[in-house]
Amino acid sequence: MSHGDNTQEHDHAARFREQTPKSRKFHDRAASVTPLGVESNVRAFDPYPFYTESADGSYITDIDGNEYLDFLLALGPIILGHNHPEVTSAVQEMAETCDITATPTRTAVQFMEKVKEMTPSIERVRMANSGTEATMHAIRVARSYTGKSMIAKPEGGYAGAHDYALQSVWASEEALGPAEEPNAVPYGTGIPEQVSETVAPIPFNDKENTEKILRKHADDMAAVIIEPIMFSCGCLKPRDGYHEFLRDLTEELGIVLIWDEVMTGFRLGPQSAQGRLGVTPDMTTFAKAAGGGYQVAGFGGRREIMEEIVPPGKGEGEKWNSSAFHGGTYNGHPLAAAAGLATLEVLDSGDVYDHIDRLGDRLFNGLQDAADDVGIDVNVQHIGSMGQVYMTDADIHRYRDTWQANEEQFADWWLEAAADNVLFGNPMQGERFFTTYTHTDEQVDHAIEVAEDAFRAVNHDY
Repeated sequence: MSHGDNTQEHDHAARFREQTPKSRKFHDRAASVTPLGVESNVRAFDPYPFYTESADGSYITDIDGNEYLDFLLALGPIILGHNHPEVTSAVQEMAETCDITATPTRTAVQFMEKVKEMTPSIERVRMANSGTEATMHAIRVARSYTGKSMIAKPEGGYAGAHDYALQSVWASEEALGPAEEPNAVPYGTGIPEQVSETVAPIPFNDKENTEKILRKHADDMAAVIIEPIMFSCGCLKPRDGYHEFLRDLTEELGIVLIWDEVMTGFRLGPQSAQGRLGVTPDMTTFAKAAGGGYQVAGFGGRREIMEEIVPPGKGEGEKWNSSAFHGGTYNGHPLAAAAGLATLEVLDSGDVYDHIDRLGDRLFNGLQDAADDVGIDVNVQHIGSMGQVYMTDADIHRYRDTWQANEEQFADWWLEAAADNVLFGNPMQGERFFTTYTHTDEQVDHAIEVAEDAFRAVNHDY
């Protein structure tokens, strides 16, 4: 995010600039070859991003030699710590055995068997390479299954970078319209207006108005795609039985319920968020933690829905045109499948979740206590090993509640902590951060001390 020329930004960035001269210079080089000097827009921030040289366990090291205690964790994939030995070994062994062949492999099938075994909603599954691919294909299959074209998604929710998902992720209040029935607004340019007409935004945690919108469009509504916890705008937890209500309503209306577990899948427990919350959707998407740091994603669900991918006949014109197409050269890449299988086997057999959830409670509760001690307005929300710090003391239950959080103050707090070599996610208020298996009590306690100093540094600026 940009803070323009306000002097507070320059003050809080001063130590960061002093410690990262090589990254500052390299940023100029990077910007000459790629927009913003980064590979993904989310990696760009003011004054400039640092560039990473290496990663190990709980730490990453930049090209200036600064070692950061990492709670960003690649936006979620690093659940076992960077370069976990069992994952690394599986990848190295596969790299010496088989590269991409565009033929099926045993390892990919074994990975999908493990996904099916661990995930309550999945009877059949396919692999992809990113969360964006997973949600795109899941929506397509749901449309094929129902014969309908519209989808609903929560206002403020991110479900991938394809056109149908990039609706009402962020916009002005004027553009979004009434909270009770929000407008579909493209996130960024280059998205045809006609796409927005196929998307109905719903207000998360508002049962009454969610029901009104879904009933209004029921005849045309193929699917609702929703995060079980809205981590795409920080950390919004479901309230008052919202997911149970939505499960019953979509079943009544014949709408496919897709849980977007790209962030929560295999992160909130061995059965993901659906096991933790006790709600079973029709379809599930996953990525991030499922690959332990490698490009693993996928989607699955009830057998009869996933069978939409299977061509019903082999006659002329029937092979692909009468089924929902799913393909991809890199789907089930042997290295990714090996990494994913090794990751899931560790997750399903050890004490990972007890460890990361306990440290999650220690970290996020400790951050709230630290903020309260400083006297700064902060609302820390978390579940398990995932959470976010909102720079406000307001209640945060719905997307528009997050607008009360001070984005500039959060970015400055993040910079202060980064200058003390702790990464609380990235400097965007709508993101989130995590604990991982290699984190220790001592590391978490140190992070809380750094956070308290950073809270103190930004307390009276706004």
